[in-house]
Amino acid sequence: MKKVRLGFIGCGGIAQFHFSHYDKMKDKAQIVAACDLIPERAKACAERFGFDEKHVYTDYKQMFEKEKLDAIHICVQPGAHDGMEFIAIDKGIPFFCQKPMTLDLKYAKKVLAGVKKKKLITAVGLQCRYADTFDFIKSYVGAKISRNEIAMLSAYRLGGFPMVWWWRRKEQSGGQVVEQTIHNYDLCRYLFGDIVQVQSACRKGVITDIPDNNVEDASSTIMTFANGIIGTFNTGCFGNGPGDINVYTRKGKMSIGLGGNYRIEEPNQVFTGSPSNDYGFDCDQTFIDAVRGEIDADEILSPYSDAIKSLALTLAINESMDNGGIPVKPAL
Repeated sequence: MKKVRLGFIGCGGIAQFHFSHYDKMKDKAQIVAACDLIPERAKACAERFGFDEKHVYTDYKQMFEKEKLDAIHICVQPGAHDGMEFIAIDKGIPFFCQKPMTLDLKYAKKVLAGVKKKKLITAVGLQCRYADTFDFIKSYVGAKISRNEIAMLSAYRLGGFPMVWWWRRKEQSGGQVVEQTIHNYDLCRYLFGDIVQVQSACRKGVITDIPDNNVEDASSTIMTFANGIIGTFNTGCFGNGPGDINVYTRKGKMSIGLGGNYRIEEPNQVFTGSPSNDYGFDCDQTFIDAVRGEIDADEILSPYSDAIKSLALTLAINESMDNGGIPVKPAL
């Protein structure tokens, strides 16, 4: 079976994460073209993966026009999505889009409509779902939900402040909830079901030493799930620290880490688990295997059609905090 001819739009920090996986996947996929507004970054990609600099671009439209690609990675900042998905859809090219896929839900819905029409394979970089402990966690949680034993959950994350220019501008990143804590909110959806209403508050003024910064320092959200579970989520970018989802049942407690660690406390027993796989690698490899036809596309855990629900959730949280904490129903 031939290798997937892969192109990259965006060769910055998150692309390096994916590059490290494709270093180990040379029997399945070959990066053959790269585009970045900073040409040196795309040239570095060419050097790393051994393709000629004539396949380096600063304009993704030229790359689509000149290259014969089997799949593409879109690794631009959230506010920079300006049509690359629609070209991929028009050409029938499967794509992997880094989260969050855009800051414009109308744009995302238009992308999804095109994807569905073309029946295109897609994936979104919500890689935490691929930790191999989540199969067990989902079955454990699912059984508790079916017996109506979970009363509430309490989650938190201190995500730190990424020092890239666009992250500190909410109009480019979406702020911490949308750009960073979307991973955690996505796991809440993945494990406990859809969230039908949020109510959020936020604060600023903790971070005073980063210029040109307009993102929230911290936020708190009350979540109402479709199945009746209620939850709270506290998150901030003012310090680095762990993040857990603490689940409270009639007979015990479960703590779930973003990376798939868990601890279950029940009467007379405590048991724990940790993932044994590289879930970031597995996320990329699942996409490539689906493009190659080795697996069914349904094995992609976060296709565009599902990831858009987590995007809508985080945008609803922003809407609530931007409007005095009014209750908001996610638009999907």
